[in-house]
Amino acid sequence: MRRFPPSAMTGLLDDRPRYDLAESTCGDLTVADLVDAGRLADFPLGYGTSAGQVELRKLLGERLGVSADEVLVTTGAGTALFLTGLIAAGEVVVVQPGYPPMLGLAQGLAEQVRTVRLRFDDGYRLDVAALRDALSPRTRLVMLATPQNPAGVAFTPDEIDAALAAMASVCPEAMLLIDENYREAAYTAIPSFASLSPQVMTCGSFSKAHGAPGLRIGWLTVRDAGWYEELRRAKFTSAVACGTLDEFLALELLRRADDVLAGKRARMTAALEVVAEWISRQDGRVTWIRPDAGAFCCLRLGARVRVADFSERLGESGVSVARGEWFGDDADSFRLGFAHEPIDRLREGLELIGAALRASSDS
Repeated sequence: MRRFPPSAMTGLLDDRPRYDLAESTCGDLTVADLVDAGRLADFPLGYGTSAGQVELRKLLGERLGVSADEVLVTTGAGTALFLTGLIAAGEVVVVQPGYPPMLGLAQGLAEQVRTVRLRFDDGYRLDVAALRDALSPRTRLVMLATPQNPAGVAFTPDEIDAALAAMASVCPEAMLLIDENYREAAYTAIPSFASLSPQVMTCGSFSKAHGAPGLRIGWLTVRDAGWYEELRRAKFTSAVACGTLDEFLALELLRRADDVLAGKRARMTAALEVVAEWISRQDGRVTWIRPDAGAFCCLRLGARVRVADFSERLGESGVSVARGEWFGDDADSFRLGFAHEPIDRLREGLELIGAALRASSDS
C-alpha cells in the first residue's frame, strides 16, 4: 500500500503561535470584502459543473492567456497537484526545495520519484543540467514552482525553455507542471507560463496572493485536450464538482482582483523593507535571498549560530518560522513569513528572533 509521508507543516494550520512568522499569506480577506452578505441568503447550494463555473474559467483564462476551455477549476491548488499526479503513470521528477505536499503527493502516487535539488548558494536558480540528469525515458511528469517556495525566487523564461528542451530530448511525452501560486504576489509583474506550450500545465489558487485560503478554490491550465479530459474526469470521479458558494465568492474576488492585489503588494513591500533593515543589524548571523514574489523569504543561519540551540530558543519565545527541512532544504535555513502578521507584530517577532540569534551564537 502506498502511503503519503507525514508533514510537520500541518502545524501551520493546527497550531496558534504567539507570533506567526511561518505563514506565507498576506492577511486574510473576509466575505464582506467581496460581497454584501445579504446576497448570500437565497444562494442555491446545488451542484456545480465538473469543469467549474464558466464565467470564473473565462476570467481566469483572460488573466493567464488561455481559453476558458483550457482552465479546470479545482478545490485549491493542492487538489490540482493531486489530480495531475494521479493520472501521470510512471516516473515523476520534482524540483526541491518546494511546497512539501508537492513531493508528498508524488511519493504517494507515482511509481518512482526523482528529485532535483536547488541550493541557497546558487540563489535557488533552476539547475537545468541536474534536471536533465534526473530525467529518463520513463518520466511522465516534471513538477516545479515559480516563484519558488520557500525563497520567492522566480525562474526566467530562458530557464523554463531550457527545461522543456531537456524534456524534449529525453522524455518527449512528459508534461511540465508549473505551480504559479505566488505569481500574482510578485513585486514586479511576472507573466504566466500557461500559454507557453501544450506540454506545460500550470496551477494556482486564491490562497496566497489574494488572501483567501478559506475559499479552497484553485485551478489548472491544460492546453493538451487529452490531458484536460483525463483531469476533468478524475476531478468528477473524486469530487464531482467544487463548492458552488466557493466558486461564487471566487468570481467576486476575481472581478476586483487588481485592487485586492495592489493592497496586498503595498503591505508586502512595506513589510519586506522592515525585514531588510532588521537583517542589516544582525551582524552576519543570518543571510537572505531577497524574494521576487511572495509574503516570505528564505534566511540561512551564519556559521557562528548553533542551529539546535537557536531552534530551541526560538520555540521558547513563541515565534513560529517554517523550517528549511520542511521544504527539503538544509537545517540551517528557514522561511520567514513577513506579511501575515500586522507590521508592529512583525517588528516584535523579528526582535525576538534577533535575541535568539545572539543567545545561540558563539560570538
